Amino acid sequence: MDKRRILDTLSRIIHQKAGLYLKQSDKAKLQKYLEELMSKGEIKSFDEAVSKVSTSRTFLNQILDVITINETYFFRHKNQFDVLEKQILPEVFKKYRRANLWSAGCSTGEEPYTMAIVSLEVATALEMGSSNIKILANDISEKALERAQKGVYDNYAVRFVPKNLLEKYFEKLPDGRFKIRQKIKSLVRFLLLSITDENGMKRLGNGIDVAMCRNVLIYFDEESRKKALILITENLKEGGYLFLGPAESARGVVKNLKIVLFPGAIAYRKESS
Repeated sequence: MDKRRILDTLSRIIHQKAGLYLKQSDKAKLQKYLEELMSKGEIKSFDEAVSKVSTSRTFLNQILDVITINETYFFRHKNQFDVLEKQILPEVFKKYRRANLWSAGCSTGEEPYTMAIVSLEVATALEMGSSNIKILANDISEKALERAQKGVYDNYAVRFVPKNLLEKYFEKLPDGRFKIRQKIKSLVRFLLLSITDENGMKRLGNGIDVAMCRNVLIYFDEESRKKALILITENLKEGGYLFLGPAESARGVVKNLKIVLFPGAIAYRKESS
């Protein structure tokens, strides 16, 4: 079997197991990675890669780490966090006295930790404690989750964190990097989970007030995007909000998700079916 056909076969297996659609650029990354493994003697052939990705979750995770490398940083798409802080969270806290948030496809943790910082700021202003905040964060990359749980970031990742919040919620390390403080880390629970894993997603429950799934659906084909959006919506409370990335849309995909226009940002609100 030639390399192109093997890469197509690997792409189908990855789609079946993780819901990801591999573009030509992703296949090029995959080919380069497999060639590196062969040069190191870790696999003997592309055919062996097909066998390993079918049977080894560890090997699949290695490949997913290569394919899903994505730029992320604190307070990315800041207008969405402004809406979260000034309009949505005050409403949620006043209604329920607590807030359940979810970062779906959290990568290395910058997004859920930003959600935690904003949530704690709002809760404190409303004279509530951190015990009123719960944040779930999931990803399909073990390596990304390991970095997220360590909570250590370089200058680039924190460049848009306001100075007062940087001093308040981060510890500057001797090597110049920044470590998220425990009072923020403790608010976030990380899970190894794909947003197209029907059984895993159903175990999350349906009590989410605000979900962010940003710059994740771009990796999925149309069928997988629809499945993911349906599963995410099922986990939202009635009245709960969903934020997507600027290049992503849920319009017309899930009937009871309605667009809400905020100043500088778009969200989707779950309405009764």
